[in-house]
Amino acid sequence: MVFGRSDPRVTQALREWDTVAPDLGMDPRTYRSKLIWQKQDKGRSHVVIGLNGPRRLILKRFFEVPEDAALIETVAAQRDAFERLRENGQAHAPEVLYASPDAGFVLMAEATGKTLNDHLVAGRAHAPLLRRAGAWLDAFHRSGQVERRTYQPKFMINHMARLSESVASGDLRVNEAEAFIRCCANLPQMAVHGQETVSTIKHGDFNLRNILLGPDGATGLDFKPMTNAPVGFDIARLLMDYAELFQPERQFLNDETLDAFFDGYDLVSRDDPGVRFLPYVQLLTDWRTVPADADQRSWRQDQRMAAIARLADVAFCTTKNGP
Repeated sequence: MVFGRSDPRVTQALREWDTVAPDLGMDPRTYRSKLIWQKQDKGRSHVVIGLNGPRRLILKRFFEVPEDAALIETVAAQRDAFERLRENGQAHAPEVLYASPDAGFVLMAEATGKTLNDHLVAGRAHAPLLRRAGAWLDAFHRSGQVERRTYQPKFMINHMARLSESVASGDLRVNEAEAFIRCCANLPQMAVHGQETVSTIKHGDFNLRNILLGPDGATGLDFKPMTNAPVGFDIARLLMDYAELFQPERQFLNDETLDAFFDGYDLVSRDDPGVRFLPYVQLLTDWRTVPADADQRSWRQDQRMAAIARLADVAFCTTKNGP
């Protein structure tokens, strides 16, 4: 596979753009294209192309996706988020301008800013960035139907127990399998029972690369199909992604990280039962997703796995440093 403008996937996507553009009142000849991102893995193939002209646009073309990709539902979730945040001056979602019937070709307005990950890599101060990410998630969660309910950790405890059994039987391979099984066995000790939490619309993959921070506010990206869930799921996803890649101290989630995020997010506090429990689940989930074979891991995955091992040692050997 040749990547770049000679990539046949890019050629096909731009040919489809030439066909779609006139129906949207756009002249494709007035736009310049740039390949922004591509993925070519087993079962996954897509390109992301920037189109710069009278408007700044993003084109996503999927060629191969997993069976559970749910592209149509994903586009519906982004459209829903755009509408719910339309009147918000600081929290945004990209507008979808066109999607093919199977959602394999999607055209949207380009959002301004850089990802939270890029800002952190560039060395910007962490606390203000985490506060802005927290503020966006707070606005997004408040835009849904907010419900108060008793938090029930048993569902995730049972889910992780089943994963642990699969590892023990050899049906599922993970790095440091024995350590993973021990940590799963300790997970129930971290659970918080009988306390109230908040459930609302869920982003589904709120990681460091799925929020842009720019001069016009913050923009969430790559929403998963619409569902309601305790807010701790989205919070844990972001905080553990940050802790595994950027948190400097040897702690699970330190006070500086939590204080910064919850300075922007106040729908619940750091004492919410889901916020206190789900980071442990997220850590184990991230552990499970790192390829077991070292020769199949990228340098970023190697870095993440080393951090996961350090965090797991702290999190599951002593709970006093937990969130």
